[in-house]
Amino acid sequence: PLLLPPTAFAHLHRQAAALDALRPRMNDCCRHHSPLPCARRAWTDVLDGFCTDEFGVKTRQFHCCRRHGAA
Repeated sequence: PLLLPPTAFAHLHRQAAALDALRPRMNDCCRHHSPLPCARRAWTDVLDGFCTDEFGVKTRQFHCCRRHGAA
């Protein structure tokens, strides 16, 4: 578990939650018949969700969330 105070470091909590969401999806991809496309989909889905959460708060968003498309 992440050892951060519950009332601060919200940006780190969001980052940790994204990584926690990615882990089981990547494990599933390792057993998939085409693991690389599966892993790319998993990464994009989790990153999209992370960026949605980032733009839902009034702090500065993580730098990768300001990129679009393949970037």
